[in-house]
Amino acid sequence: MTNRLKTAPGHRNPSLPGKMATTDGCFSWLTLRIAFVSSCLFCGNAVAANLVPDPGFASVSELGAKADSNGWNWQRIEEPCEVRVDQKTAALTGGKVFLHSASFPVDAGTVYELQVDVSGDATFSLEILWWRADGLPTQSHRSILGKPNRLNEVTRTILASARSPVDGATAYIRCVVEEGRAVVKSPVVRVAGGTLLLKLDAAAPGPQPTARWRDLTGRNQDLKLQSVRHSAETSSFVFDKPGASCIGHPRDAARFDFETDQSAGPGQGSPFTIVLYAKLIGRSGTGIINKFGKSTKGGWSIGLVWDEFGLDRISTLQSSDKKQNRTINGFPGLAGQDVKLGATDRKFHMYVIHVTGSGARDGTVYFDGSDKTLSISPWPFGSLTSGSVRNQGPLRIGSLNRSERGFRGEIGFVEIWSGTRLRDGMTPAAYSRYRFNRGKPARARSE
Repeated sequence: MTNRLKTAPGHRNPSLPGKMATTDGCFSWLTLRIAFVSSCLFCGNAVAANLVPDPGFASVSELGAKADSNGWNWQRIEEPCEVRVDQKTAALTGGKVFLHSASFPVDAGTVYELQVDVSGDATFSLEILWWRADGLPTQSHRSILGKPNRLNEVTRTILASARSPVDGATAYIRCVVEEGRAVVKSPVVRVAGGTLLLKLDAAAPGPQPTARWRDLTGRNQDLKLQSVRHSAETSSFVFDKPGASCIGHPRDAARFDFETDQSAGPGQGSPFTIVLYAKLIGRSGTGIINKFGKSTKGGWSIGLVWDEFGLDRISTLQSSDKKQNRTINGFPGLAGQDVKLGATDRKFHMYVIHVTGSGARDGTVYFDGSDKTLSISPWPFGSLTSGSVRNQGPLRIGSLNRSERGFRGEIGFVEIWSGTRLRDGMTPAAYSRYRFNRGKPARARSE
């Protein structure tokens, strides 16, 4: 980023005529994957609508005393500069010029995919600016989608993804052109769909249910069973011995390394969601689904806990040192709090557990098809302020290690999704309703 870009004049929010907000000193914080390719970014998420108002540039005007809230506005930064529209394209020419869309609504903490076709000879960059519900800038206000790149006359498709701030409510995209001419066409912003990384269902365990549990996505090697037995009667795997675990293959381990903002940078952590259909049959610890390595103290775990006081809860842990550099959250409470989840009736229940990727004291848990999250009780001691949670250990289900008490119960199915959305772009809350199916979750045999 050049000094000129850092000190660019303030901009105006098109949805709030007359209200100015400076972008000085704002730095990129987003999860970024940018490439110049000719293929479509959204082939796996065709149902998502384009959020950009007026993607065909029907209304483009120079930013003045009153902005056009329904179309595009351009702003002179360094003369000479101009913007012209022709056949659903916008040609930006100048020493430096901004072209930004009208604002559009966004969901907080959600990954969005961006795509735009561009050609020319200028230095070009794409930005997204975020706003709170009250119309003021979010704390992390401007996201720069990669460093400015010099174009050539060949049309390129710029692809990127960004996660909205936790206080974001609206946004607009901005094209920045310096020292030349750029022709912009087909801007698209869509909610990113989730990716199903793992699907285990004991109703379809694979050909060796006494030794292995097959991943139905085909992405991963079968999980190895350790002191776990299969129950054809209940279509579940039973965990009733110390150290009972399903252990992933080492070559698949990196797929489940969900880094946090605290190490990767603000907004660059990886959100993920775990869907669990399970039954408690006895006292259980914190590591029902976890990933910790032998050579590192970092990692994460999801617990379905039934403690010595008869209290049950979901817990989430992300740690870089297993000491105070960690975050622990309890849903709906923590040890010592007289709050119960209500899952100790020895029946199967479904949990949708979403981890934001921030590494902070947050997240959501949905129980038995509800679209209302359980209350969260963060552990008051320690916080994840530095260090990586990545490690070389395999994914484990059931216990943290051979000697740990671990989970006592049965598991019907497990899904792990990366991203802020799940199937067909559903939010975790919507997927909770859909997947629970009024108490009759679809199993692998019936899908």
